[in-house]
Amino acid sequence: MTVKMIVTDMDGTFLNNDHSFNKNLFSYAFALMRARGIKFVLASGSSYPRLRRDFYEYKDHLTFISQNGSVTHIGNRLIDYIPLTPHDLNTLLFVLHRTSLTDHIDQLVVSGVHGSYVDASMSDQDFNRMKIFYEKITRVPSLLNVFQTFPDEIFTKITICFSHDLSLKDIHSKLDNHLPANLLMENSGYNCELIGNALATKRNAIQTLQTIYEINDPNDIVTFGDNENDLGMLAMTKNSFAMRNAADHIKLQAHNTTQLDNNDDGVLETIMNILDMKLPLQIAQ
Repeated sequence: MTVKMIVTDMDGTFLNNDHSFNKNLFSYAFALMRARGIKFVLASGSSYPRLRRDFYEYKDHLTFISQNGSVTHIGNRLIDYIPLTPHDLNTLLFVLHRTSLTDHIDQLVVSGVHGSYVDASMSDQDFNRMKIFYEKITRVPSLLNVFQTFPDEIFTKITICFSHDLSLKDIHSKLDNHLPANLLMENSGYNCELIGNALATKRNAIQTLQTIYEINDPNDIVTFGDNENDLGMLAMTKNSFAMRNAADHIKLQAHNTTQLDNNDDGVLETIMNILDMKLPLQIAQ
């Protein structure tokens, strides 16, 4: 197998359930990847500041796809972004009100290239939980006026976390036929929907990186994911892996399934196998 780039989702995939990872094993695997010229890409629905925080030691040597493909960095260099407009936000808020979904929203986050923004009324508990995924968050008096309040921000994604009294089927049945064609909704887990420009997907961001890194064959790319927002990148290469802990319909869309789940270093174990390396005992334990 020729491998030129490895792309992994974060929560539920590379990270375990407490949002951490095996740093010793990653350090070893990452050194091997760099020695072989393999690009390692983190692809997440969460923000670049969060990814940079979690991988601070390696930040200058990683590629980051954040906000489900809306924003792409190579190291600390912004490569690409796909913006939303004030009309997009106002249309979405109108649709939520029209479908009575506003009564079932636990958290709403509007994100841009530089930071993320929430309503000032958000509780401290929810605010601290959101910082796990967004890191750089600002409370604002009104999200309706966020474009005017931060005129220099480039807004890119809206995250809506619904209460668990609604199923994903309920949410999609209400929203699917009401969103304008230029917007795309993808589930990222935790009963949260990420809504952005229809072109802002992980798969499209990977294709942009293919051009930059001169990777013509998508089968030279390995991808890992566990959720709906990973389906595009799982379908783009025969070397795709759904996590063992993923739902069955996600596994059906991938060409392979990891032997281990996200809590047992499933991604790193698979990478070591791909690199044809045995895990050193002092790291594997």
